Amino acid sequence: MGLEVIRTVMQRQGVTSDMLSAMSGVPKSTIDKIASGATDNPRYKSLQKLVKALGMGLDDFIRLVDNREDTGEEEMLLTAFHSMNEEGRALALQLLRDMVDCGHYPIHLNKPEKPSDEK
Repeated sequence: MGLEVIRTVMQRQGVTSDMLSAMSGVPKSTIDKIASGATDNPRYKSLQKLVKALGMGLDDFIRLVDNREDTGEEEMLLTAFHSMNEEGRALALQLLRDMVDCGHYPIHLNKPEKPSDEK
């Protein structure tokens, strides 16, 4: 299932199994089994606790698992973004918007569509 991506995220954040166990309340042995791929069907609550302790949302984690062959820069950016406080996240998003708005970067962000009055 690709849950060993937890190991990659742990390594990038400098988090050991012992540290993650203390942060999440999930036993170290369970973390080691998940991270090594020995178990591919962990309990939802355990996975939820691990992902939260790593500063991610479940949707981000699932995206990483689904795209595990492409977890380089995108994973690093997501990990950094989720490690920021609210002010840091707001500044990072504003920087991306400014980059898009200046027209010098071929970046396409999904912006919510504005409701149309026309029917």
